[in-house]
Amino acid sequence: MTNFNLKIIETCSSTNDIAIEYAKKGLPEGSSYLSYLQTNGRGRNSNQWKSMKGNLFLSTIFRPKISKVNWHQLSLVISLSIIETLITLGLDKSKIELKWPNDVLVHKSKISGVLLESVDDFIVAGIGLNVLKKPQSEIKWKTTKLHDHINKDFSLKYIANVILKTIYKNYAIWEDKGLIFFKKKINDSMHNIKNKIVIKLNSQSNYINGIFLGIGDNGSLKIKVDNKFLEYYSVDSFFFPDEELL
Repeated sequence: MTNFNLKIIETCSSTNDIAIEYAKKGLPEGSSYLSYLQTNGRGRNSNQWKSMKGNLFLSTIFRPKISKVNWHQLSLVISLSIIETLITLGLDKSKIELKWPNDVLVHKSKISGVLLESVDDFIVAGIGLNVLKKPQSEIKWKTTKLHDHINKDFSLKYIANVILKTIYKNYAIWEDKGLIFFKKKINDSMHNIKNKIVIKLNSQSNYINGIFLGIGDNGSLKIKVDNKFLEYYSVDSFFFPDEELL
C-alpha cells in the first residue's frame, strides 16, 4: 500500500493547485496537502467550492499504474472511502449515500465532494468535507456538516489521516482488482438507485427517460430504457422527477 505524507498549510488558493504544482516537480504518489483555508476553492465543471474555515480541504497525488482510460473511476473509489470514513467517525451508515459520480450525502444533504484533475502522468484528487460549517448558498442541494450528526470533536488533521488511510487502502485494491471489486458496495450506497431518472446528453437537446441502475462495471451511469440497458460516462445533466434538478 502507498505510504502517504500529509503536509498542513494554514491558507492557500486551492490545495489542488498546490498538489499539481509539486506533482509536476516530481513529488511521489501519496504526497498530500491539508489547508485550513482556501481562497479560491473549486468543484466540478468549474463550479466554486465554498471554502469556509473549520471545514476540510484536502488534496493528494496519485500516479496510477493502470490505463489512463480508467482513472475517472477514482472519484467513485474516493467517494466510497469518504463514506467509510464517516461511518468510522460515528455516522449512521443507513443515512449516507453516494450521488453519482462523486458527491456524498447525509440525510439527503451534501456533506462532501471530490474533484479529480489529471495532468500528464499523475492525477490529483481534491476532497472537500463540511465539518463545522455548511454553505448557505448551495443552489442545487441542501447542505449539511459533520457536527450536525456527531457530538465528538475530531481535529481536521485526524479526519484527513483517516480519509487518506482509507483511500490508499482502497486505491491498492482498485489497482489490483479494478472497480468491479467495489461495484456492489458503491451501488448499495447509491442515491436514488432504481428510481426514475431523466438524462440530458452533451450532444443532444432531447432528454432520455429511464430507470437508474447505479454504476456499470467501469463506473458509468447505467440506466434501463424500456428493455434496453444504456451506460454513460458523461452527461450534461440529470435529475430525478421527484427531486429538484441536480
